[in-house]
Amino acid sequence: MENKSFIVTIPTLGIVTINFYGISLEVINLFEKTNEFERQKEIKHLGLIAKVFEGSSHSRYDYVMLQCALVDLVDNLHKGSPNLSLGNLKVDGEGIPGNSIMKSWFLLSNFGHTKFTFGDEKAIILYAIKTKGFKSQLLRPIQDSELKSWCDKVIMDYNYSKMHYVLAIRRIYKETARNIKTREKLIKLIKLLLLDKGQLDFRVNEEKLEQLKRLFNVIRKLSIISIDGHYSHIPVTIDLIASIISLGSIENTYNNKSLIEQLQPIISLLHDEIYLNKRVLELQRNYEIESQNLLSAYKKEGVDTLIELALTKGLHSNLKNHLKHFARLKLKDTVQNEIDFKSDLNELAKVRTGCRDTEFSIDYNPVSGLRFIDFFLCMDKFSHEQLTPFIFNMCNYIDGLTRILEKNANLDVDRVLDNVVLLGEENEFDKEKLIEILIKSRRLTFPELNRRFMADIIPLYKELLWSILRHFIKDQYSWDVNIQTRKYPQFIFNVNGKSNGLKRIFDFAIENEPDSDRAFEILQLKKSATRSFEGFILASMARITIYDITKSPNERIVTDIDSVLMKVNKNKLIVEFHESKNTKRTPENNAKRDLRNKFIKVLNDNAKGYRINEVKGMGAKLVVSFKTP
Repeated sequence: MENKSFIVTIPTLGIVTINFYGISLEVINLFEKTNEFERQKEIKHLGLIAKVFEGSSHSRYDYVMLQCALVDLVDNLHKGSPNLSLGNLKVDGEGIPGNSIMKSWFLLSNFGHTKFTFGDEKAIILYAIKTKGFKSQLLRPIQDSELKSWCDKVIMDYNYSKMHYVLAIRRIYKETARNIKTREKLIKLIKLLLLDKGQLDFRVNEEKLEQLKRLFNVIRKLSIISIDGHYSHIPVTIDLIASIISLGSIENTYNNKSLIEQLQPIISLLHDEIYLNKRVLELQRNYEIESQNLLSAYKKEGVDTLIELALTKGLHSNLKNHLKHFARLKLKDTVQNEIDFKSDLNELAKVRTGCRDTEFSIDYNPVSGLRFIDFFLCMDKFSHEQLTPFIFNMCNYIDGLTRILEKNANLDVDRVLDNVVLLGEENEFDKEKLIEILIKSRRLTFPELNRRFMADIIPLYKELLWSILRHFIKDQYSWDVNIQTRKYPQFIFNVNGKSNGLKRIFDFAIENEPDSDRAFEILQLKKSATRSFEGFILASMARITIYDITKSPNERIVTDIDSVLMKVNKNKLIVEFHESKNTKRTPENNAKRDLRNKFIKVLNDNAKGYRINEVKGMGAKLVVSFKTP
């Protein structure tokens, strides 16, 4: 059988020989014709991330060859295993070596990755969602209807981690225009990997196909952890050979579930700490914005030219960052709108109303299921006249997520209740009586909805409050929030001046606080928080300790703040930092002295215009306020 061998030095494995034969040899021939390996050697596997974490310099070629080497390792170590042997896959009666199929999958899945990976791929997918006509031109070369539908769904669902498959399929069609036979083979390979078995228009051994797909995913995850963990700032290491050997252990012999479950938390960590790092997303979003200008010329330049540019040089060459991260919201699946991503974009766009020098991005961790919404300030343009509408709009956005939470919760309940009605009708129960019972039963779900609100919505407001605190504090300072185990909530949210509810919460906290000084501090916060206010009120009763991280450990504590309060509506933003003194003599003067001598020095220029007000008989508060022009 004809084959080609590559002797390569692979990070974490050393010098290895990789053989390509069968269908994978046809992919190699395509790569040689298009100088694909030369292109991949010039591409950093982590794309823009390598600009932030300079040690992450491994190439996409390193990554592809590592995956292909692991395919050989699995093939050699597990020959004869009923569940791990790569063997042959029968497609329309023809046996195709599993080794060759898997190497082809890895080669072709990287065939569509662009110069700056997610930098270009996210820019393209966002532009395709927002711009009428661009998506149809992007997908026009793809002739297979099932694959075109699959690609369309990837784009409209904003599944940007699969956008490279869309571009790979497009490239296959473009690069094999004169070799239809090769095209048909490669397209069939891609369909085997990406489509559900019910969508395949040819006969295939389904059990063997699923086995190869499982192994493909295991090798892919092992490769990501091995190479990205090895070259990043995250101290993650993995013994590749031991991991491959362990696939044959008794608990893994059917579906590799045990190993995959062990790998998932590591993959999730890499997403949170590397791929979704806040500094990375600053550069990523800046790159997306700059790339939109170039993509807007697609009618003049042609989509082919722009995609070729993305593949070879990147859509944008000036990789300077002009954004500063402001806030991050992590959305659980209970508050995600799974039906229409474009409507999510439109809702987030409203946050920029009255504050155009701000930006946002949407990302996700596919392991944890969390959606990351990050907000940024345009460093050279943002003014504090925009801060009030920015914060108010973010509060309104979070408030809107409550309706999604309720809708998703009701869908879960309705599915159960509809089934009860159906079963009742089949058993000839009295329908009117049954519906009456179900209406009463639905009311029992209200406590669960409140629990979801406390678990999935309130933390978003809390993160917003901490982001506002960070906005006013110098970069050299950090802080800890002293959350203690108490019967009462230490973070409070209120909207539209429902002061009676606030008073009950504060009174309950004061009554159940065993420390008299802490109860006194809560009482001072209550005085400010319960004043009538039409808008959003966020408050933290927890004491906040501020540290100077440039000092030695025993000198780091600078000061503490007893509580924080924020009030915002469309006209004004008020942030209060409270200092209480439970003393009989001059508590106001003592509190003002602490604020002047200790707290003011941690504030940056964003807090200019602050004032220190007495709280009679209790202490003082430092107030920063802004009005909408």
